[in-house]
Amino acid sequence: MHKEKKWALIRKSADYKGLSEHFHVDPVIIRLMINRGIEPEEMNDFLHPRESMLHDPSKLLHAGDAVELLSDAISTGMKIRVIGDYDIDGIMSVYILTKAIEHCGGIVSWAIPERIRDGYGLNPRLVEAAKADGTGLIITCDNGIAAGSAISLAKSYGIKVIVTDHHQIPYDDIGAEVLPDADVVVDPHLKDDHYPFSDICGAVVAWRLSELLIKNFEKNGIERDRKLDNYFLQAAAVATVGDVMPLRDENRAIVALGLNAMKTGPQPGLRALMDATETGPDKLDAFRIGFVLGPCLNASGRIETADIGEKLMQTDDYNEAQKLAGKLSILNEERKTETKDGTDLAMDMAESEEYSRDTVLVLYLPGVRESVAGIIAGRVRERTAKPVIVFCDSEADSGSLKGSARSIPAYNMYERLHDAERYLTVYGGHPMAAGMTIPRENLDGLREYLNDHSGLKEDDLFDEQDIDCDMTFEYLCSHHELMDELSLLEPFGNGNEKPVFAVSQARIVSARTIGKDNQYLKLVLKDRFGRSIDALCFSGAEDLMADLEARYGLSLDRGYNVKSTGDIRITVSYYPSVNEYKGIKTTQCIITDYLLPD
Repeated sequence: MHKEKKWALIRKSADYKGLSEHFHVDPVIIRLMINRGIEPEEMNDFLHPRESMLHDPSKLLHAGDAVELLSDAISTGMKIRVIGDYDIDGIMSVYILTKAIEHCGGIVSWAIPERIRDGYGLNPRLVEAAKADGTGLIITCDNGIAAGSAISLAKSYGIKVIVTDHHQIPYDDIGAEVLPDADVVVDPHLKDDHYPFSDICGAVVAWRLSELLIKNFEKNGIERDRKLDNYFLQAAAVATVGDVMPLRDENRAIVALGLNAMKTGPQPGLRALMDATETGPDKLDAFRIGFVLGPCLNASGRIETADIGEKLMQTDDYNEAQKLAGKLSILNEERKTETKDGTDLAMDMAESEEYSRDTVLVLYLPGVRESVAGIIAGRVRERTAKPVIVFCDSEADSGSLKGSARSIPAYNMYERLHDAERYLTVYGGHPMAAGMTIPRENLDGLREYLNDHSGLKEDDLFDEQDIDCDMTFEYLCSHHELMDELSLLEPFGNGNEKPVFAVSQARIVSARTIGKDNQYLKLVLKDRFGRSIDALCFSGAEDLMADLEARYGLSLDRGYNVKSTGDIRITVSYYPSVNEYKGIKTTQCIITDYLLPD
């Protein structure tokens, strides 16, 4: 199935020449910042993230009250239990809080819900377990703002509760905040909160609170541990990337500083995970956190329990950390296999005659684990440019199906599910992603209803790609300083996407397959100025090979080299990189997408 593509060159006006001279960077760097909505007064901070960009933690509403309650619990020997979530943000949040409380002399333990048995966040089973252990104070992290009933149960047992969270606050019909009956709630999204930047993850909330807690105990003679400060920064950076938070403002500084810290003195668990995934300091960046280290940590909660990932972070024994990291790597390979098999099955359905005309894909995958349904839905959405809901058998209720949805900008998934709520047992989410449970017998009805009422037009079902800059290979290769200056824009991620360059109607000089299984493609392309460059295609290489064969009759089974007189054209979007071989550096490009002439 080939989705239609729609490319658009971003055109924003600015004093590129003046700003380029002021900040001493190529005008392309200015263009990239302007395209991302960076105002001129923000550019210096954006180009040079530093510690002074971190905000004052005392500005978090109720943080002082939380520190006071925690300090009293520590000083009186009260048992404290930290309860997080089963994803990377929850794992890092639990690590930060438990280590900070331990450092201040507290009696602390931790617990993380099991995805299938417990679902998300604090729940009655975890409260009962805390009560049985004699816990006097529960502190949540990366959850709790919507755990009203579980918190009320804890309070009925005389257990004090502090909620630290970063999710949106629920509101009632008249616009009043609906808060759990906790002793203290710390969440940057509280209505009266004055923290300068609210889009932080749960681990950053936990970190900022821990800073205040440790500072409070310094007055009592507890010596600050600078190594622990460094480790907390690294954990906050990993969680910020893993939870796909916008890499702007404070988040940008946290990730940039955290990456530098991981390269020079990684936290033991993260060091073991870097070793297990062959991620050396020279390879470490936000992409590898998001797509290599992060998935290993998340795999523990998807395939078994998040306790494995948490134990990795908690241990100070590197040998033990190596064993746990190895297990996480194996679990992630298992998760990848399940995801690929599930995606192949889902794509077979999506491309079948029965489903090909659906504008909203509602797919049931029996035998696929529900914990990977969301990843599969995202993959199918990327390949079809359609809203997708993937249903799997509920592991907790044989009469129900669990669904995960991923959407497109033209389709508000949450609103459409609200319209179809008569088919649903429970649902939640936002415009681009959602989760739900339905009675098994309602599957066909939901699919029919969503497609009959999708409101989607053919023009909505496009793969849209914004192009930052139409950059010829001639410009790229003749401005050598540009490659170094592009690194000033890192780390890339949500809110600061990797730049996308494009060159039109480049001539394919040669093409050959590469990789252990010949699954990738290496082209030599020449632009209109006659400048040639190596262009590598990894993601989507099989589609490109198939299209070249269909369009030009080229078979790349054994490699193919066209003559210089050939006129085989391609338009590519790309990101430049540097290839170093035997000490010689050359500029190359990584193809991110392509268009062939009509």
